[in-house]
Amino acid sequence: MLLAAPAHARDDGALRARYGAALREAIQNAWLVPEGIPADARCRLVIQQLPGGDVVAVDALPDCAFDAVARQSLLRAVQRAAPLPYAGFEPVFSRSLTITFTSTAR
Repeated sequence: MLLAAPAHARDDGALRARYGAALREAIQNAWLVPEGIPADARCRLVIQQLPGGDVVAVDALPDCAFDAVARQSLLRAVQRAAPLPYAGFEPVFSRSLTITFTSTAR
């Protein structure tokens, strides 16, 4: 027998997905992507933030495949994007986030 998830759980999942998309879009819009990042290179960031979206700290995890220039450009993009999206996402807000960015061919 298959049970459906409670409505609030489905709502939280949808809101969490919209929150992730909003975060990624805000950072990507602020990212001045340097030339030379190999296509499909991945970099995971850990972002510490306060309620309201103010960024306290951002670091690339050791497995980041970006070179130093690309890594720094992405870290600066997070700072430029601050405050990160918050209003409307309070139920799924997290002070600590891990977000993966993947480069695309240009």
